[in-house]
Amino acid sequence: MQVRFPVDERALRYIESLESDPDVQAILSILLSKSGEEFYNYASIICFCYREEDLSNIEATKHLPARVKAWVKRKSFERDETYIKFFTHLFALYSSFPQTYEGWDRLGKFRSIFPESYIYRKMLQRYGDKEEVLISRECFVVIDDWDSRKRSKEEGQKVDVALWDRKKEKGMVFETKVKIYIKEKEHQLDLLDTIHEVSHHRITTILASFAPKQVVLSHLREFFPRRDLSRITVFGIDELSNL
Repeated sequence: MQVRFPVDERALRYIESLESDPDVQAILSILLSKSGEEFYNYASIICFCYREEDLSNIEATKHLPARVKAWVKRKSFERDETYIKFFTHLFALYSSFPQTYEGWDRLGKFRSIFPESYIYRKMLQRYGDKEEVLISRECFVVIDDWDSRKRSKEEGQKVDVALWDRKKEKGMVFETKVKIYIKEKEHQLDLLDTIHEVSHHRITTILASFAPKQVVLSHLREFFPRRDLSRITVFGIDELSNL
């Protein structure tokens, strides 16, 4: 089976322009240096704090797990160097936008970078030195004669991160969300379903989020109660913390 991931160069340039922000770079560097419980805590703050006000009063932030709030309190008391650096850059990023719906929407584009960039770089760390493994991002998917570019944009064309092992003939594609709002984007699920079927199940299609897996699944069942979710694998924050 021949698999390719042609890059959407325009989309990639846009993502890279967002990633070039100094605050984004510093935050991403800390995320990549962490795993397990530490990653869980840092990523949870990005997931559940979407306004400057949330960072100013983390204790009152809705849905942020109590264990994360306790960790934040301890790290703040200890003046932990890495945590202080993370919080300083995250607050600088959040406060650079007007605290309005329009500003939060613009900030959301920056927040959405983190899961995609994290997964892409983790794939590079693990498989980047293997010649037989193809890794791409912001890309279309071509499987033999099937080409996602032939679909309309309304049907879904691109995935955020993709990996294919030519030797094992197995791979993964990721659609990433910082939280899980996908109610108006069911076409993204349709694309994942189609890739899974066209690849004869050789490509695992993954919906990944910084939210807990059970939260992601709950939202999916609420938004799409009649949808068969068996062809899509869900990675929540616990799965990503051990990626």
